Amino acid sequence: MDDNGIPIAVESFPGNTLDHLTLRPALKKNIDDLDFSRFILIADRGICNYMNLLHVLYAGNGYIVSKSLLKSTKKEQNWTYSDDGYIKISDDFKYKSRIVKRTHKDENGQNHTIEEKVVVYWSRKFQARCERENKKFLDFLKKLEESPENFRITALQSKSLRKFFKKDCVNQKTGEVMNSSDIKAFIDFDKVAEYRRSMGYYQIVTSELKMDPLEVIDKYHGLTQIEDQFRVMKGDLDTRPFYVHTPEHVDAHMLICMISLILLRIIQKRIINSGLISVDEDAYWNTGLNSERIQKALNKWKVDTLPGDLYRFTDVDDPDLKLILDAFKIKIPAKLYRKSELKRIKTDTKIFI
Repeated sequence: MDDNGIPIAVESFPGNTLDHLTLRPALKKNIDDLDFSRFILIADRGICNYMNLLHVLYAGNGYIVSKSLLKSTKKEQNWTYSDDGYIKISDDFKYKSRIVKRTHKDENGQNHTIEEKVVVYWSRKFQARCERENKKFLDFLKKLEESPENFRITALQSKSLRKFFKKDCVNQKTGEVMNSSDIKAFIDFDKVAEYRRSMGYYQIVTSELKMDPLEVIDKYHGLTQIEDQFRVMKGDLDTRPFYVHTPEHVDAHMLICMISLILLRIIQKRIINSGLISVDEDAYWNTGLNSERIQKALNKWKVDTLPGDLYRFTDVDDPDLKLILDAFKIKIPAKLYRKSELKRIKTDTKIFI
């Protein structure tokens, strides 16, 4: 999508395709040949390995992506957690940045050394959200640490705990080092402590070396709009599951859903820009009307046919429908209409301004 949240392209892949293998084919097919002067890719860590980022970079474009703090090196983690260099905005937010050099292979196996800016920040709001979302799991880990003899770990719990298993262990009697995969694994509570410590911290890397760190953070947070695109398409627009099988039918289904999403976004953008509502930046697309309410409101915008070739609008006083009409400056006085008047309303409506 563009920076107004309007979809540019959509691509589908078989369900067993790994996320990081989807980006380059989608860019090559849909984006690389478009007449952009330059664009900045904003995406989450799931699809952004350095092969993908190098493809973006050497096509003359830029990127702003997140990077897992827990999967970073100890040196990077220590720099993040150190108080040195942080700029404190308030008791609830601080940030810092630096420029680093990295060497990675491109899709052809050739090494490239690049410079990128690393921006890290700590947010009390983000920390509270992480603790809230992981409360049950963290409470379980705490009780497990205090009294492991009282627990029998289920297969589901074991899957969640796997990232905290030690890689090797030592037989205290013989000194023999054993691989943990060969024995019953146990918890590395140092990793648990590291996991707790990371809550509230976030790491972003970008090719935009001269961009202010706060602007980097702000632009990355626009990712929530991208995530909402998927939520709307999968939910309100019933893009998934697919009930068609041939590539032609899949493309047709995706195209219809994309056009529907574009129309929804145009309506939402007009509402947001109308000045009729206050904008909540944390819930941008849901400000005013979410997609489900827009669908329901538009389904109410109908006319009754009356004798004498007369027409009457129904439900134009519905609050949601009225907000949409007001945003597009469409006035529907309460009266009976001729067909010519209905056509005039249609031709006078300006979709793009």
